[in-house]
Amino acid sequence: MYNRINGSSYFQSSHFAESDEQIDADIFADAFANMRLAESGSSGGSSSATRPYSLVSTPPIMEFNDRQSFRKAAEAYHDDEIKYIADNPQEYSEFVSAKAKRTAELAKDYGTTRDSENARYFSYQLGNKSVGLLRMEGGDSMTKFDVKRWKELFPGRSGTTSTVDLQVVHPLVENAGDILLEHQLRMEGKRPLLNLRPANAEARARAAKLGFVEVDADNMVLDPEKSDKWIRNSDGEWQRKGTAGYLSKDDDSEGSDTEIPASSSPYDYEDDFM
Repeated sequence: MYNRINGSSYFQSSHFAESDEQIDADIFADAFANMRLAESGSSGGSSSATRPYSLVSTPPIMEFNDRQSFRKAAEAYHDDEIKYIADNPQEYSEFVSAKAKRTAELAKDYGTTRDSENARYFSYQLGNKSVGLLRMEGGDSMTKFDVKRWKELFPGRSGTTSTVDLQVVHPLVENAGDILLEHQLRMEGKRPLLNLRPANAEARARAAKLGFVEVDADNMVLDPEKSDKWIRNSDGEWQRKGTAGYLSKDDDSEGSDTEIPASSSPYDYEDDFM
């Protein structure tokens, strides 16, 4: 398993105050227009005129029906677009370019290999473009962990319900990773326990911000019942505390992919789960 958490920057997919949703959607549309978020091959018209973006109550996450579809989607995370972002820190900032480099390396090394027959695959979509991928594997018995520590942290629980096996997100899209994490929690029913094997100390620190706790040197586990980062919404589903909606984009009328170009924002956001 190759779990990974990285930062994600600039385009917020969620995290809104309790304000009018259409105002928020208009703010999104204007922000994306200013950052030149447009369809590939467009004539340069303002996206704010058509308002293709909106806030929705259900995140636009799709499940791939087969492994090959996921692997094909993962290839886009180390294509020329991502490499351009990685190679141009003067345009995107050192932080974003470094993140793009990590995204490309992760997608290339693990996006097309090392999954089991029981893996499930998901994508966070903005229109026709994937901006975040999740590969989810099954859970493990508590005997796979430090059993003494496990019993202290999760008394009465026999093991994790699933594993965050792989996540990759577009380096310009903020919060796609933790929205995918939220989606995984919701699929696990009333008492989820998610396992993550962080790749480094930085990844471990970011996972802790989402409520993961260390079980042993290699594993962290999230129990949303014991974390102040998660609440249940009115439908009884797990939701990140403080969120109000999810960014969505209308499907492109001619099937073209959405292009996500440079942002002039100086904001470096590292708390996304990815």
